[in-house]
Amino acid sequence: MKYNFFLNLIRKVAFIILKCIFFIRVEGKENIPEGPFIICANHRSYLDPVLIILIFDRRVYFMAKSELFKIWWLAPIIKAFGAFPVKRGKSDIGAIKKAIEVIRSGNILGIFPEGKRNRTKEIILKGEKGVATVIKATGAKVLPVGISGKVVPFGRIKVRIGRPMEFRDNSMDNQEIVDTIMNEIKELILK
Repeated sequence: MKYNFFLNLIRKVAFIILKCIFFIRVEGKENIPEGPFIICANHRSYLDPVLIILIFDRRVYFMAKSELFKIWWLAPIIKAFGAFPVKRGKSDIGAIKKAIEVIRSGNILGIFPEGKRNRTKEIILKGEKGVATVIKATGAKVLPVGISGKVVPFGRIKVRIGRPMEFRDNSMDNQEIVDTIMNEIKELILK
C-alpha cells in the first residue's frame, strides 16, 4: 500500500530536512522485494523507524511500544504512518495477530527484533522470538536492515538493506530463526 498524497509529501519534506542535518547513505535498495515482507532492523535511535519510513516507498506498518500511544500529540502521527501498539516484556497475542494480518493483506511489516533501543556498546542485542512466530504463520520473506553511524548533527548514518531471507525449513525453532536474522543484521552493520 502506498502513502496518500499528504503523507507522501510529509515524507519527502522530512527526508530533505534530515539530509540537511545528517549525511545519510542508503545501500541495497535493489534488494527490496515485491509483495509482502518483514523488515527486521537493529534499533539504536528514535530516528531508526523514521529512516525506514522515509526510505521505503510503500507504507511500513510498525510494531511500536504501547507507551508511545499514550503521548497525546505523538499517537495520531504514528497511527497515520501505520504504527500499532505492542506491549513489551511479555507475549502480546493481539500485536502478533495484527502483524500476521498486515502480512496476509500484502503489506510490509517493520519490526525491531531487539525489542528496544540498544543503549549498550554491543553492536546488536539478542532478538526476541515474536518475529519468528509471524514468519512461521505467514511464510513471509525477511528483509534485514543494518543501521549504523552517529545520530548527531552532521553525523554519518548508513542504512544497508540486505538480501531477502526465507525460512522454509520447518525444523528451525523460533530462536534459531531470530538468531539467523540478527547475525545477518550484524553483518550489514559491520560491512
